[in-house]
Amino acid sequence: MKTILSSETMDIPDGVEIKVHAKIIEVTGPRGTLTRNFKHLNLDFLLITDEETGKRKLKVDAWFGSRKTTASILIA
Repeated sequence: MKTILSSETMDIPDGVEIKVHAKIIEVTGPRGTLTRNFKHLNLDFLLITDEETGKRKLKVDAWFGSRKTTASILIA
C-alpha cells in the first residue's frame, strides 16, 4: 500500500551550504562538494528556516511512495 505523504526534516550543520535546483542537490562543506540527482524519485525538497532556533533545515517530502521510496528519504 502506498503512503500519501512521508516527510523528513534534516538539520544543516554550520559551515555547510546546500543548493537545491530541480531535484539536484549540491552540498558544499569543509570536505568538498557533493552533487546528487534525485529526478528519478517523486520527492520535493525545501530549504526552510526553523522559527525557534533560526537554523536552516532541509525538508524532504515523498508523495505516494512505496516502502522503497519512503525509505529513500532517510538516505537523501
